[in-house]
Amino acid sequence: MVTLYQDGTVEFAYFRPGARDVRLAGDFNKWQPGPEPMACDERGWWRTRVALEAGKHRFKYVIDGRIWETDYAAYGVENDKLGGWNSVVLVAETKPATMTLRKAA
Repeated sequence: MVTLYQDGTVEFAYFRPGARDVRLAGDFNKWQPGPEPMACDERGWWRTRVALEAGKHRFKYVIDGRIWETDYAAYGVENDKLGGWNSVVLVAETKPATMTLRKAA
């Protein structure tokens, strides 16, 4: 599951009770599983929140250092050209808020 926030960060959440270690790998980190495992809650949800540049990003979760899994609850999937699927997240470009001041009459 993927949640986009207005500050440009993305929360990745994956339900995998019983896993000892879950990490995020994608085109945004050259497909190298993150240096730190995602945080796991008492129900078995693994989560991490990261800042990503605007655009389309492909990713997978790496379970216990050896199993690469697709998140079908993400924004879509694409063929990974290796016989499997990559999860997809689309990050919109964030623009700073602007304000127009008018002189009081």
